[in-house]
Amino acid sequence: MEKQLRSKKLFSLQRIPLRVMLVVPFVLQISGAVGLTGYFAIRNGQQAASDVAVNLRQSVSDRIDQHLNSFIQGGREVAQINAKAIQLKTLDPENVDQVGRYFWQEMQVYNLGYINLVSETGNFVGSGRFDAKSQITIDILSPRRFGNNNVHIYKTNSQGEPVALNFVTQAYDFRQEPWYRQTVQAKRPIWSLYQWETQPYHLSLAATYPIYDANHRLKHISWTELRLWEVSHFLRQLSVSPSGRTFILERNGLLVGSSAKEEPYQLVNGRPQRLSAVKSNDPLIRASTQYLTQRFPDLLQIQSPQRLEFWQGGQRQFLQVTPWQDAWGLNWLIVVAVPEADFLGQIQANTRTTIVLCLVALCGAMILGLYTSHWIAQPIVRLNLASQAIASGDFDQAVQVGNVREFEELGHSFNQMAQQMRDSFRSLESANQQLETSNLDLEHRVDQRTQELSGALHNLQQTQTQLIQTEKMSGLGQMVAGVAHEINNPVNFIHGNLKHAKDYVKDLLGILSLYQSHYPHPSSEIQQYAEAAELEFLVEDAPKILESMEEGTRRIREIVLTLRNFSRLDEAEKKQVDLHQGIDSTLMLLQHRFKAKQNLHEIQIVKQYANLPDLDCYPGQINQVFMNILSNAVDAIDERNTKMDSEALKHNPGQITIVTELGENHQVIIRILDNGVGIPESARAKLFDPFFTTKPVGKGTGLGLSICYQIVVEQHGGTLKCLSTPGAGTEFVMTIPLVAVN
Repeated sequence: MEKQLRSKKLFSLQRIPLRVMLVVPFVLQISGAVGLTGYFAIRNGQQAASDVAVNLRQSVSDRIDQHLNSFIQGGREVAQINAKAIQLKTLDPENVDQVGRYFWQEMQVYNLGYINLVSETGNFVGSGRFDAKSQITIDILSPRRFGNNNVHIYKTNSQGEPVALNFVTQAYDFRQEPWYRQTVQAKRPIWSLYQWETQPYHLSLAATYPIYDANHRLKHISWTELRLWEVSHFLRQLSVSPSGRTFILERNGLLVGSSAKEEPYQLVNGRPQRLSAVKSNDPLIRASTQYLTQRFPDLLQIQSPQRLEFWQGGQRQFLQVTPWQDAWGLNWLIVVAVPEADFLGQIQANTRTTIVLCLVALCGAMILGLYTSHWIAQPIVRLNLASQAIASGDFDQAVQVGNVREFEELGHSFNQMAQQMRDSFRSLESANQQLETSNLDLEHRVDQRTQELSGALHNLQQTQTQLIQTEKMSGLGQMVAGVAHEINNPVNFIHGNLKHAKDYVKDLLGILSLYQSHYPHPSSEIQQYAEAAELEFLVEDAPKILESMEEGTRRIREIVLTLRNFSRLDEAEKKQVDLHQGIDSTLMLLQHRFKAKQNLHEIQIVKQYANLPDLDCYPGQINQVFMNILSNAVDAIDERNTKMDSEALKHNPGQITIVTELGENHQVIIRILDNGVGIPESARAKLFDPFFTTKPVGKGTGLGLSICYQIVVEQHGGTLKCLSTPGAGTEFVMTIPLVAVN
């Protein structure tokens, strides 16, 4: 009775309290509402930021595209207009003064850095600014006028007339300039992008237009220069976002211009070099370009506008990449990078306010729920305490009725039930005393019968295991005997005749050699047949084939001998045997499982044999123990290998280690270790029980290790232990006395 009361009490403690049942669903509903509200607020904020970023990136990209078209078109049109004026003879290229004033007038109209014309006669006429603050000059190189190749640079007045010689550059050869050589090679209008080698280190874009005569000979090149610092100036004036960046890339990753406060070049050993965007000092430009080069190993792959996203410093960045091309060969990328954080400030503030209000509502709901649960649960708690007291044997209990009608009725019913239980308990006590005496006698008989059945079941399992073992060994003996008999006879016949075949072939080849030496020029029919049969190859390969056949028959005889050694069919009694010979025979039979196959990797075998005397044992049974344990080790390693990648297997290949040593008290110790998946601790206690297995259905019977245990422990008076760590491997340790145990 006391056991039953204790069991009921423990069972009741595992139930969920009423207060929890009343409060938790209410709190979960409020928590769910709060969580969903916060989630949708954050999600809607992120979606709004993403939409704004998309519109902003597209708008900025369109403005940059329009500006580039206008800016680039001006330089291209001026070069083309000047070329057409010369072709139509409205402008005399040899009248350097007229050409200089004409270029000066164009500089007043177009936003250009420099305009010039070079002639194959050696003339160079140009007009332009050295930098944004300097005055427009007219530059003339005329060997006919000056008698040298110096460039004379003149200051001009408001009418474009040269008024004073500013300075002279010595021996200038425009034919060595990259833009000149590129134009001559291309034979068409092109753009040339180059970096000034002197201060102010302009990055310039030259539009060159070659002019040919009727015989297709180059006569002049019309040339205009655009200063690309104006592109960067325009990008800096664009309103993107507080932390956003815009920049223009060549397809090789070099910067053309950017909105960052840096130049598109860097000084290396005092000389300017073009700046790669991945080496930019601006973190956003550098991170954006690194992401693009990872996403597109070749930037030429970007042939359409791309809207991308990536993460930098834990924040999402929006990226718009738009290809931009020009009729004369320019092929750039317009990149707009905008951090998500620039749009989420107010949205995150609203989200935080929403979360705070939701948390306040949650706290209020919890307080209200706790108060309500206390008001409802207090009468039930009193009723529960009285019930527990009655269950403990104290029947003198009465509960106070509550103010709630249902609880008042429940209290009256409980008090009536308690009175009835007090009356019933007294009448049951006398009957229980009689039953307890009968129960003790019944329990004793049941325990005795259970022990008898357990012993019978254990004996039945042992008998079944021994029968299975005997049947397996008998079947194995018959099979090996049949295989050995059927294979040995033909193999011995073939092996014995191979020596005679080798002698016959040797004699035939000798006769053939004599025929060839005495009749070096046989008939055409014999010669054609010898060539078709590849006589020289046959003479060389025939002895090799016979040697390989002899080696094959020798291997077959070794395998048959190994089968006989493993099964030891002729040794049904205990005998003195070499333990290492039995292990080696077992390894040879399992050799096919150690080799790498389609989905299995090679397993290495490590043997550490000690110098042991012969062992008095049942050889066939001991070999069966080796076979079962080694097969289980192979299964464990194969299972481990399927869970590892090839790189890990190179550093930790599958391995089985076999160690033998001579222990104390004249015992032989054999250790078989593997680095497979290991055996869980829960399974090791039942590892040697009959029909217990950890393998899937159809993969094992659960008798292998049980049979091994009976052979080692019961048949040979030894011990068999298993040591294993899951994930690290398993070690089986067996000890066998040198002297037979009867």
